Amino acid sequence: MKKTSLLSIVWILAAVQAFAQPSVAEVAKTLAEASWQTKEIAGNITLRQAQLRLFDAQQSISILEIIPNDTVRLGIYDVSDTLIGTSDLCKRADAVAGVNASFFDMKNGGSVDFVRVNGVVLHEPAKQTSRNNAALAIDASAVRILARDTANAGWEHSIDSKNVLVAGPLIMKDGQPARLQENAFNKNRHPRTFVATKSNGAVLLVVVDGRNARAAGMSIAELYLLSGALDCRDAMNFDGGGSSTMYVRGENENGIVNYPSDNKLFDHYGERRVANIIYVKWINRRSRNS
Repeated sequence: MKKTSLLSIVWILAAVQAFAQPSVAEVAKTLAEASWQTKEIAGNITLRQAQLRLFDAQQSISILEIIPNDTVRLGIYDVSDTLIGTSDLCKRADAVAGVNASFFDMKNGGSVDFVRVNGVVLHEPAKQTSRNNAALAIDASAVRILARDTANAGWEHSIDSKNVLVAGPLIMKDGQPARLQENAFNKNRHPRTFVATKSNGAVLLVVVDGRNARAAGMSIAELYLLSGALDCRDAMNFDGGGSSTMYVRGENENGIVNYPSDNKLFDHYGERRVANIIYVKWINRRSRNS
């Protein structure tokens, strides 16, 4: 009995070790050693992509790094109560790049979370949950990620910004992991889209592919490790799964640079219709001043 118990303990410890999460530093080392394809899309807008082994699985990661200034602007494009593909929404917004954003009503269309664009409230939250506990505020000079004010039932309305989009869950705040509820959405691996900010003012729009042998997807806890390894300070999750899509003008046949999963193929054509996007515009100084 003693031998059996000891053997069982050894097996349990081995299993725990096998599934133990790496540290932020270990993830950073893996990212540094990966073969990244890097392309400057426009001034202060860079696309980086890699397929690598991370978290004991194959991963496919696409990162847009943006430094907002007077020629590079981020914004929210929302289509009210209908659904349109991320690539088409980016084209409507005349954007150089963009990603899908908030959660939405798949049957009737429209965001299920708070959205304000140019000072006009377009959507109110259907209800407050542990998932919609973060907000992205986009101003002319900066992009901020805010945690829900639990003491204020109408916290979204009090955010001092003309452009606000609520989603979540919050991944990281001030470099520390956010407290996550134990549920399947957070714990299971899915395709993910998220936004993060760095201390130097840079903004990262990130898509992690999934639901494919070549792309496992990530849990929310793994997104925290990825964000930390990318030297981010704040990060929040957007809608994921089949919605996860990144568009870059002029890339591939349709502008989609990741591998959306709705068609169950590892190609650029499995795009899902969504309610809104976060887009990036580049303003050419010459054309603006001409």
